[in-house]
Parts: sequence; C-alpha cells; structure tokens
Amino acid sequence: MIAKPNAVRRVRQPAEIADIYLQFNEELCRGIIKKFSLSRTEAEDVVQTAFTSYTESGAPVVNPRAFLYKSCSNIAIDQIRRGDVRSSYARSVAEMDVESVGVIGPERQMEARQRLDIVSKALCIMPDKRRKLLMMSRFDGLSYAEIARQVNLSETAVRKHIAKALAGCLRALQNDGQ
Repeated sequence: MIAKPNAVRRVRQPAEIADIYLQFNEELCRGIIKKFSLSRTEAEDVVQTAFTSYTESGAPVVNPRAFLYKSCSNIAIDQIRRGDVRSSYARSVAEMDVESVGVIGPERQMEARQRLDIVSKALCIMPDKRRKLLMMSRFDGLSYAEIARQVNLSETAVRKHIAKALAGCLRALQNDGQ
C-alpha cells in the first residue's frame, strides 16, 4: 500500500530491501504459481520484476507485502494478456489458407529484402538509446510504461524516442523510393 501524500519520503536501504526480499520472496512465488498457474521460472520472473518496481518506487510504502502482492498480480496479468495476444496471432497466421496468401514471386521477395536492408541500415545509424527503445517496443512487445520503468525514463520520453525512430525508418524507406 502506498502511504498518504503527506507522508515523509524515505529512501530504502539495501539491508531493508534484502530483508523484505528474504521474508516475502518464496511466499510471493508460491502465491503467483497457485493463483495464475505459472511455472516456477515465470513466477520468479514476476516476483523479481515486482521487487525491482518496489526498490525503484519513490513513493513511501506502508505495507511492502501488500504492495508486492498487488504488483505481482498486475505483472502476471500483463504477461498472461501478452501471451494470449501472441497465441491468438500465431493461431490466426497458422490458420491462414495458403491459397489466400498467394505465392510470393521473386520480384516481391527481392523488394522485401531491399526494404529490410533499408530499415536495417536506418536502425544502425540511429542513436543507441532510440534503437533500443524501438526494439523493446516492437520486438519484445513491451508497453511504453514497462519500457519507461526499465530504462528509467518518463513514458512521454519513451513515446517521443519511439516516434522518432519510426519516423527515421519511414524516411529512409521514402528516400530510397525516390
């Protein structure tokens, strides 16, 4: 639980964090496994992410156990939803009729390779941070909020970086077409 706004902000000490981790880690893992039917490894990942969120949280936390349980539940639900979306997409692609897709001729294959090369070059020349954020969004499927937490930026900054990265890729494709 997060404390009331007028509470004094307190920096968490490493020893305090270690004590809380040792006290609640196993309980949280078991709870997540039971509640969401996740594997042990998945549950450990969820709990680790929740503890990272707890240690990076600037807000004072009155009840670390409740905060961690709620964080674990939210993270597990997000992971399950992402998995459902990926599974649904994979099923829809697998169910596509080969005839409806059509045969991709050599010309379209060559065009696709050229476009991929252009985008690869555009990615190589963009700033490392921008490329990393775009890849986290598009390849890892992370939300802007998740990326912001992981790289310690605001969600707005993440959105701007990703928009600039996409604009750079589009510009490279358009410049090649001229």
